Order: sequence, then structure tokens, then C-alpha cells
Amino acid sequence: MLQQPQQPQSQDGSSNTQNEAPGSSRQDGKPHTEPTTVEIPDQDIRVLQDLSTAQFAQDLVKLFNQGNGPSPNDSSTATSPALDDKSKRAQLHQHVRRIFKSRLDTTTGHDGVVVASFVSPRNGKKSRGRRGQPGDDEQMGEYLHFTLYKDNRDTMDAANQIARLLRMRPQTIGYAGTKDRRASTTQRCSVRHQRKRALAGLNDKLRGISTGDYEYREEPIHLGQLFGNEFVITLKNCKMADETGTQPPSERLASMRNNVESALKHMSSHGWINYFGHQRFGTHDVGTHQVGKLILGGDFEAAVSALLKYDPEIAAKAEAGQLPEEPSKKDDALRHLACMLFQTGKDLNRAAKVIPRRFAAESCILRHLTRMGKSSTRDFAGAITHITRGLRSMYLHAYQSHVWNHAASQRYALHGTKVTKGDLVISERESQPAVAEHDQDGDKIINPLEDEQDDAPLRARPLTEEEAASGKYTVYDIVLPSPGYDVAYPDNEIGKFYQEFMGRQENGSLDPHNMRRLRREFSLPGRYRKLMQRFLGDPSVEFKLYGDDTEQMHPTDVDLISGPRRNGIQGKRKKRDDDEDDPGKRIKGNGQDQTEAEMEEAKSEQDATCNSVDAMTETEPPPESFKIAVVLKFQLASSAYATVALRELMGDRSDEATPSDQS
Repeated sequence: MLQQPQQPQSQDGSSNTQNEAPGSSRQDGKPHTEPTTVEIPDQDIRVLQDLSTAQFAQDLVKLFNQGNGPSPNDSSTATSPALDDKSKRAQLHQHVRRIFKSRLDTTTGHDGVVVASFVSPRNGKKSRGRRGQPGDDEQMGEYLHFTLYKDNRDTMDAANQIARLLRMRPQTIGYAGTKDRRASTTQRCSVRHQRKRALAGLNDKLRGISTGDYEYREEPIHLGQLFGNEFVITLKNCKMADETGTQPPSERLASMRNNVESALKHMSSHGWINYFGHQRFGTHDVGTHQVGKLILGGDFEAAVSALLKYDPEIAAKAEAGQLPEEPSKKDDALRHLACMLFQTGKDLNRAAKVIPRRFAAESCILRHLTRMGKSSTRDFAGAITHITRGLRSMYLHAYQSHVWNHAASQRYALHGTKVTKGDLVISERESQPAVAEHDQDGDKIINPLEDEQDDAPLRARPLTEEEAASGKYTVYDIVLPSPGYDVAYPDNEIGKFYQEFMGRQENGSLDPHNMRRLRREFSLPGRYRKLMQRFLGDPSVEFKLYGDDTEQMHPTDVDLISGPRRNGIQGKRKKRDDDEDDPGKRIKGNGQDQTEAEMEEAKSEQDATCNSVDAMTETEPPPESFKIAVVLKFQLASSAYATVALRELMGDRSDEATPSDQS
């Protein structure tokens, strides 16, 4: 850690300031300013020396103190000798940032030379930050935290857009969990070595995305920090299953209120099976879990074929130039065309050029398989590994989720809410802090240790018959593992179910006890997931009558900030196109803060445009306002799915009962 500034001493131990009093003037008439020297701990100096040379370590310290002095020289640099070891260079970059508190910026030249330069705001002036962006007057931290608002975009797409405009890697943008695409969402994110003005300046260029509420922090936001999510969901044109169509509106409203409120009360107290939702398994003909099954089975050719599956009819029309006008449908048609051109061998080069970039997996595969002509078209394993790491992990995790959903259905079908011998619970023994990693959805990846290591903390263990009958544990304590090499399986018929289910040919003929692969990235440690899920806090529900299907029932966060009149909402929903590439659909942040009173006033104006059920029950509503909307608000844990909760509320369990249909 950096120490307090001290005066530099001469060789005889006297002060170099020649006993000048504070505030005195130099002979040139300019006010004297004490130079600032910071001593670096010896252990940090040794780290720099071990990774480079003693001379480079001294040059770094000198450069840092020059920048802190009264006349900083921003043009000064420190240059290392050529460093051939890439891993050492990476460590050097990290330690330089840590030791010098991100005031030294390091880059690597083509010859392996590391060049360091000083970066800091000047007193009373605006400096130039990284990438030539204007600096802020306030002290800059290593990470800039901000609130990300997005509409009809998923989190990775939003991060990619921001990173592309900032000319940086998407991995430098941190977030605690991913949000659904088909929603208006807000979440906290972080980005490294950026300034507020640079990020705020992107709002006019981003499509369906806006940023705000900036704050400098020393630590990033990363996966696993998410405690939970709050959802506000509107269900329109709601009807009871036994409606006859002849009931008066007031009776329909009363009946629906009673049923929905009782269902929410039951879910709050009893919970529901914590299934993985539909979005986990993709929307294409071939589910993501099916691709993951092929990868885990080592059949990379079949995995590539599954990812490049196409519709011959759509591809033929696209080849003939018959493309839809709607951009999203046009991209879909071009995807089918590109996959057809490659799979049939008609035109490999054109296939790589035609594929829209938003189909990331297909783009990576086609670029790799066509980069060297026909000589590379059989490198299927290489094509899979060229898919971005996040996507590759998604396929494998989808297969794990597929197995978990079936195991959960089997467990509940056999025992319901009864706790039985062999059920797994998270161990209470914590002789040392448990460190849990998280996947892209925020699920904990907990690595249990072997039972014979009595002095080590276990992460999950099976219950004995006495413990199961003791009443100490409930169904809400039970966890089930997703397949992996570092998880324990239930010591009962559910443990045997994993082996039988995964061993089926249609499920990959895989062994749950053998989840290590030659390629480390395809080896799955596994993790535990609660069998049952419940709301965090009490849910709320509101009923509204409407006649216009475009009417918006609840304001988004941007609506609250900007005000309903400014956005032209006035009770009508702004026309929204599912097309993610529509250049005319952009959300611009105004960069202005509003008080809570102003935001509450905007919400009140928005709510006033919707008819309240309570105001309508005394008199029959007009025919044009006869449709019923239900606005639900509830909170869920980070790894829970709102879609699953909604299906439970509506009594639709068919998908969860047969998870294989979730693709």
C-alpha cells in the first residue's frame, strides 16, 4: 500500500528544501510547491523486479513520483526490455496498476516491450484520460459504475454495443447478472478506466440503451454479486378458464381478483419448483441443451451441424433475392442462406460474408471453417472453440439445466414436499469461508469436498434417515446438483435417476460421474440449486381495465425520469418494434437528475391514464374498456426465473412437467 508523502532527503540527511517556509517564494518569483515523493514498499519493488528488471522497477517509481511532483511531465515514459513471456507481461500490467493505483498506464508493443506512462488529472485543469477522452474535475477511480437501462436488448448485446463505441473489449464491462431481452430493464454495471463524460456521450449513439447515475469506485461489479431481481409484469387481456363470455364486467373482475390474490398467497407460503426457464434452452429448432449434449459427447461435427441447421425453403428464397423488408426477419433469412451455402458447399466465402454478425456462434464457426478455404472446413473442434467463451458455456450449462429440470420433476413426483433419506442439503459446517464462483446467470458453482476429509468444509451432503425424520429440515432446504465432477449426488433413487437419464442415447449416453474432458473448458464442476423457490418479500397485484391494446399499463424507469408528457406516453404505449436493428428506434438519456418527488409525480400522471378496477366496480365499464390487465410486482432470488413463477401463477405446468419440450 502507498505510504504518506515524505520530503526527499539529500545524501547527508538534510532536507532538500533549504529550510524554506511554507508559502515562501523562490528566486524566480513563483510560489514554491513542495515536491511529492511516495515510497513504494520493498515487497512491491521485488515483485516488479521479478517480472521485469531492477532498472525498469526503478524507472516506474521515478515516473510515478515525477507525475506527482509540482511540474508533472506527461510526456515521460518508462520502457522495459523485451519480455517474451506473455503470462509475465500480463502479471506485470496487473501489478503496475495495483501498486501505482492506476496512475501508470502500461501498453505492450509488438516486440514485447512494456511502455508505462503517467495518467492523472492536473490541479485546476481538465486532463486527457485514457483514449484521449476529456477528464473530470473530480478524482477518478479505477472503475466507473453506472446504471444501464435497456429496452428489447439482452445484457451481452448492450455490453457489446457500449464496448464497440468505447473501442474496448466487452469483457471489461462488468455486471452482476444478465437480464432478459424482451423487457425494459435497469441494472448496475462497471467499466474500467473510463470517464463519466465519455460514457454519457454515447447515449445519443446507442440503440435501445441508455446509461446514467455514474460513480467512481475502486472495485468492479462482477457475476455473483446479485442478490435478486424485482419484476413488474403486465398480463393483458386476462380471462378466467371457465369464463362464458356472458358475465357482467364487475363479476369478471371480482372473480379474477379472488383467484389471482389467492394464487399469489398460496405461492408465497408454499413456493414452487425452481425450474430453469424457457430462455435457458434457446428459441431455434435445435435447443442449446442439445448442442451442449453433443459438445460434451465429443461429437463436434454434429454440434457444428446443429448450430448451422437451416430451412431449405427460406434459404432458397433468400438466394433468389426474396428477402423480407423487416430487418430482423431479413437477418433470419440471411442466416438460413449462409448456413445453406456452407452446408451444401455452394460458396464457402460468400457464406462467411452473408451471415449477419448478430448470430455470433454461426459467424465464429463460418469464419473459422472458411479462413483457409476447403483445407479448414473439417476443423470442427477448432470451430467450436472459436465461439466466444460465454456462448460455449451457455450450451454446456443448458444441458446441465435440462438434466436438472428432469431430476426436479422426478424428485417432486416421487416425494413431493416430504424430506427423505439421501436428499442433499448444504452443509452447516463452515470451518473456513466458502468461496463460490457463479455462472452467467448468477447461479452458485459450489465445489464440495470428499466425505472422508472430515476437517474440511462440505458444501452439500445427503441426509440420514434420522435427520430426514427429525423435522429439522424442510423441502426448502433440499438442493439438487447439476451434473459435474465436483458435486455430490443424492444418496437415493434420485441419484440413480441422474445416471439412468443421462445414460440414455437421446441424452448423450453420458456418465454424471465422469464430467471431466481433455479440454478443460468443457469440464463441468457442477453446482447446486434449491429444489423449491419462493418470493423475496410479499408480491403485489393491480387490476386495470383498458380498450386499446397499445395502452401502456406501467411506466418504465426512463418514463419516470423523463416524464410522461415528454415521452408522449399519455397512457398510450409507445410503438415498439421487436427488430433490434431499427435505426429509428433509439432511447436518449438526458443526463439530468430528478428528485424523488418529480419521479413520483410522473408516475402518478402515468397511472392516472389507466382505469382502476376499484373505481369501476360500482358501475359497469364502457364496452371499449372491457379488457382486463393484471400488473404483477414481485422479487425473486438471482437464479430464479420470472417466467416459471408466471406459469405457476396461471396454472400452466405442462412445460415444467416435461422439460424436454422447453427447447
